[in-house]
Amino acid sequence: MNEAKDNIIKNKVIAETKRRSYERIRISRVEYKDNPYSFIDIRIFQRGFDEDENEIYYPTKKGVQFREDLFQELIGEWTLVPDLLFHQSIIEEVWPSMKIGKYDNAVFEAFKLVEIRVRKIGNFPQEEVGVALMRKAFKVDNGPLQNFNLPKAEQEAISHFFSGAIGLYKNPHSHRKLELSFKEAFEMVLVASHLLSRLDSIEEREERSFE
Repeated sequence: MNEAKDNIIKNKVIAETKRRSYERIRISRVEYKDNPYSFIDIRIFQRGFDEDENEIYYPTKKGVQFREDLFQELIGEWTLVPDLLFHQSIIEEVWPSMKIGKYDNAVFEAFKLVEIRVRKIGNFPQEEVGVALMRKAFKVDNGPLQNFNLPKAEQEAISHFFSGAIGLYKNPHSHRKLELSFKEAFEMVLVASHLLSRLDSIEEREERSFE
């Protein structure tokens, strides 16, 4: 136990809760010397006192440790995602694929939702797809989804954001199968969710302009 403790180079508590009045459960991320992996440690800590009679919690042998990448695989399917974290259409149409481990499908479907919404709001024909569609929709000065009240630099940034996300995350999944981890897919789907929320705001803006 002491030997393992001496090899620790980083130990960060990422969550903690009370178990009893004298015990706590802590989840920590641990890194060891000469080990390329990080680990998740779930352990019971027991209250005690240091030499100056200050209250302190000591680790016990009651606990378990996982390599972090394996821990992510273990909990990935069961992770509860709050509704506020993702756009509703992501929860309904994409998250089921995440839950069964079809991460490449989930990412593709998420950005396809973005593409469909852009076509719908901008009244583009079905043959308009991918980066070219985003460039037309958010073209500086005259794109139908562009916000002309913004400075040109910000208009260009929005165009690059949508075009870059589709080019980087949807297009590769259209042409080949990619192996993704839960964490990688989660981050990509979160980007798509943000784009969908921005499209909600754009659609609301368009509706107000016709009132």
